[in-house]
Amino acid sequence: MWARVALGLLAAGFGWAILDLAGAAYERGDVYPKWSSLRADADGTKLLHDSLRKLRGWRVERHFGQDAKLPAEPGAVLFLHQDPGSLKNLTKAAERLAAGGARVVVGVPGRRVSLRKGPKTETDTHEWLGIRFEPQSSGEYIGQRYLETTNWQYVVKDTAWKLGDRYAERRLGKGSLVVLSGEELLSGALREKPNGPRLLLLLGPGRRVTFVESALGVAERGGIVSLIRRAGWGPAVLLLLVATALYLWRSLVPVLPERADAVTRAEPGGGAAAMAQLLRKHVAPGELLATCQAEWKRAAGLLPRWQRRQELPDGTGDPVVAYRRMQESVREKPSL
Repeated sequence: MWARVALGLLAAGFGWAILDLAGAAYERGDVYPKWSSLRADADGTKLLHDSLRKLRGWRVERHFGQDAKLPAEPGAVLFLHQDPGSLKNLTKAAERLAAGGARVVVGVPGRRVSLRKGPKTETDTHEWLGIRFEPQSSGEYIGQRYLETTNWQYVVKDTAWKLGDRYAERRLGKGSLVVLSGEELLSGALREKPNGPRLLLLLGPGRRVTFVESALGVAERGGIVSLIRRAGWGPAVLLLLVATALYLWRSLVPVLPERADAVTRAEPGGGAAAMAQLLRKHVAPGELLATCQAEWKRAAGLLPRWQRRQELPDGTGDPVVAYRRMQESVREKPSL
């Protein structure tokens, strides 16, 4: 009895450890890219995502599909870690979302570090919706490779833009557009220097925030595993698997253990030894006859033919009397 309980607890603990390691691999490792709200280490934004979800009245979501499927409604839409050279791909989505009253926050890296072979190359300037990004590069050779560090500087070409502390903002349709540089939204930076008023300023007055994971190359996986994780059914599924394993184990392991005084071919009836073993297994009185009949049927292939034809009690009445009747019926060989 105690062995089964211990085995069940060990199986449950092992399964829980497997789930925990799987979750750690996806959330704290490098499976998700930098700036992803699914990544919980210092290079992710899961701290910001989870903190906003705890605020009463706020609606925080993740988007894994195409930009065209984003709803154009009031609230902050975060396109994080976007290279200035690829911002033209966001023009159509940003204008559509802002026209519906959304506050589109586009994060660009404040500094880019690259290590490449060959001579130094000039980084191009990029212009997007009336604002220009000018690179300020510096670097040095390390052996045959060139380590280049690029800092981006905003240059306003349209007076609609207003420059702030490491961000630029402009009205666009019913909403607004914010270009943010730096790494202040990362979990590591928020732990070192939390600034609630600054976050509210960047996210705007709305209480709806959408993290666009598809802009970082993250696609949502389908299948039953994703459904279980999304619904939070992991512990329930684990308990079901443990219960199934225990049921199969109980079905495969015989009730009576193999002992020196166990029922043998030479002594099919078993006598007092079989009765003592049944009592040691803590068989309830109401289950005694049913257990004996089940063991009798399982051992039918080892019994002589005349014993197989013996009729057993119907399983009702006094268990002791019925058990003695069973013993008498198998001990005496019928006369010819």
